Amino acid sequence: MMRKRKPPKTKISIPARILLQTLSQIRYHFDPANALTRRHLLVQLRTLPIRNSAILREYHDLLSFHRAYPDDVSVLNLVEQQLQSFERRVNRLLRANENAVDELEDSGIAGTVVSHPYSYDLARSLTQWYPGKLEIDWNYYDEDKSGAIAGMLPLLVSWQENDTLDNDFTLDARDWLKITGHGKRLTELELLLKLLATSGLPRPVQRHLFESPEMAIRWPLAHSSASRTLRRVPVKRLFFQQTSPLGRCADLRVELARPIAPLKLLTRREGDYYVRAINEVLAVRVRELFSITGANPSEVYRYEPGRGVQIFLFGTNPDIRLPLEANFGAMLVRNGLPIGYGVGAVLFDRVEIAINIFPAFRAGESAFVIQEFFRVFHHHFGSNVLLVRSRQMGDGDDEPIKSGAFWFYYKLGFRAVRKQIRALADKENERLKANPGSRSSERTLRRLAKSDVFFHIDHARMGGYRELSLVNLGKVVTRIARDKYDNDRMLADTECATEVIRSLEIKGFDRWSRDEMVSLIRLAPLLSAIPDLRRWSRVEKQGLVKIIRARGGSQERQFVLLCNQHPRLYGSLRKLADNYRA
Repeated sequence: MMRKRKPPKTKISIPARILLQTLSQIRYHFDPANALTRRHLLVQLRTLPIRNSAILREYHDLLSFHRAYPDDVSVLNLVEQQLQSFERRVNRLLRANENAVDELEDSGIAGTVVSHPYSYDLARSLTQWYPGKLEIDWNYYDEDKSGAIAGMLPLLVSWQENDTLDNDFTLDARDWLKITGHGKRLTELELLLKLLATSGLPRPVQRHLFESPEMAIRWPLAHSSASRTLRRVPVKRLFFQQTSPLGRCADLRVELARPIAPLKLLTRREGDYYVRAINEVLAVRVRELFSITGANPSEVYRYEPGRGVQIFLFGTNPDIRLPLEANFGAMLVRNGLPIGYGVGAVLFDRVEIAINIFPAFRAGESAFVIQEFFRVFHHHFGSNVLLVRSRQMGDGDDEPIKSGAFWFYYKLGFRAVRKQIRALADKENERLKANPGSRSSERTLRRLAKSDVFFHIDHARMGGYRELSLVNLGKVVTRIARDKYDNDRMLADTECATEVIRSLEIKGFDRWSRDEMVSLIRLAPLLSAIPDLRRWSRVEKQGLVKIIRARGGSQERQFVLLCNQHPRLYGSLRKLADNYRA
């Protein structure tokens, strides 16, 4: 008698959505048991198909988080393998779901497309780094915007070519760019950028012409190391997360007082690499910062406080530096993966902080990274006052409201600059303490966000904060140009520079570098407004000359440090700002 064969056991396939939900639930739990579970989930997910854009993005973010926060080598390898092959998943989804192209646009994920009106300077850099890859996204142009592109062409071509542009009604701007760039194998975008760069027009005019039409630029991230899936920077030693992530420190002043790791100035070659890296990190996320687009490769610093964290700081090129405030862009990295960016705007001993941890990496050890960002400016730039603008609290931006940014800073010891908001915050804090588990309403958070917040290293000076008004100093210069020079700015700059040279007894000005000369000319109208400048001591005058030259020097940090050593300059500018009357 033949035996009946038992039917084979059916292998139950758990949907990727369920596995991702489980992986997300243990995201911040680091111990041997959870590491084992995480490895098991990652192995299962490796072969499962994903046919939904939202689920694919969630999967990508979880992989990215665990690339920055790996338990051990095995988790790191599993995550890295899946990220390296992630573009294949994207391509399968794009073939199966025609809506996925739009749903994944601007995600920055490998294999997707970014479309964004990049600035003139960043567009030039991206086309140099990725020749033939970026193009004008004509799908975003209506007749008015296309006309604006056509309108700039007569300023960029030879005189005779205008006969074609004016009289060939069958040839629009796109056709002309395509035909003209074809022989040189230039994309339409590359040709337009070259025409602007070789036009002989001043750089600010080139920039204005390019940016006025808000020209969307299409950048496919196929096989691109710039994608947020694949972008890495070198790291000597990885840090494996085997215990609970560090939270907010108990006392920020104690934390700030701890010994600091060194700040290393990188070589020009290294600087070029990291300037490119941070610009790509932001560009694929359709973000851009003026201080980072204009970063100076000769002034890039690396700070490594431990736990796999690297903070790169970027000074700005001399031609775009502000008169008094020094802007330093930042790239925040953990285990070689960029996790955020920031800006530190330094004015004497105050630094205005703006910092953004990318959503995939929030929680984790974000508090540690932010605290180290504070520490590097306190120790290496002499910043004793930390200032965070109201927008970072949620004034006009929903993201900080959702993340509870105000209470994060409040619990670190920051207090509102505006007295009414400060009183409201203290009252709300008492209510929360009296009702454990309760939370501030969205309405209350929006009211609390209506003020800048500050932290002074000296607790005795936390009673209030009054900023040096750059607005009033700008108005002082406007009044000088109006009243003394009949609004002739060129004459004002020249005459004021001559006056300052005479007052400070500057010798050998003709031997200064071009950037140093420009620095003096830009600062001269304001410095000439200091009534007792001629009566300053010889040491004070020499100190101010060093500051002026440092403003046009290769390292902007030197300017910051010299300003902090010149109390007479700060006091004089404070008096000018406080005494200004329209």
